[in-house]
Amino acid sequence: MPQAKLLNPDHRMFQMVHLISEYSWCSMHHELCRVCTALDEDDFVLAGRLLNRTVGLGEFPVQTVRLLQESFSQASFLSMRDVLMPESTGLDSPGRRNLRRVCTAVWRAFEAALERHGVGQRDLIEELGRLEAPAPGERLAALAEVRNGIHLLDCKTMEWNQLHLRLVRSLIGGHPAARPGDGSANPAEPLSMRGAPISGLERLAEHSLFPGLWRAVDETYQRTSRLAAEGAN
Repeated sequence: MPQAKLLNPDHRMFQMVHLISEYSWCSMHHELCRVCTALDEDDFVLAGRLLNRTVGLGEFPVQTVRLLQESFSQASFLSMRDVLMPESTGLDSPGRRNLRRVCTAVWRAFEAALERHGVGQRDLIEELGRLEAPAPGERLAALAEVRNGIHLLDCKTMEWNQLHLRLVRSLIGGHPAARPGDGSANPAEPLSMRGAPISGLERLAEHSLFPGLWRAVDETYQRTSRLAAEGAN
């Protein structure tokens, strides 16, 4: 945007933060498409490397949100909020939408690879905890690294979600600490730039792109706890 059209001195930084995030999500989408191809071709080493690259790219949007949180004032944001495009939230951007879609494809390709090789997620979780060297040519270790890459990617996107929620609370309001604890009526809840109550962002903060990943974590914990209890008896 030409300097003469900037709404205030902070508008440029706000604009650049969103552009950097959008380009990062676009690049992450590109790499994850390559992950799908690598998984389909049983090239699990390449898939793991590409996932590591994707996680690294995911750090850019996280850092830009952190920059806004640390240096962007509420007064400055509110002065230009009403004339900003709704897509300025980042949640409605093409990059975020495409990232969600491609992650669904990655998970399908990952599950298909597990089925082809007769491997379960529990096997991969146990493999990541192995202390001795793997057997030569073993695919299990490479698949375990793919699962670990998916896990790190989901954690990175959740980190962005959680930082974004904190940023919104800092600029618009709606933090739980501001809600009355004496039983009196809550004040009118602030609305996000999407026109939705801020409380809706609280649910999105823990949104996972790979729900099946976390079900396996719970199942592993429950199984281990059950075996420990049986052993104690």
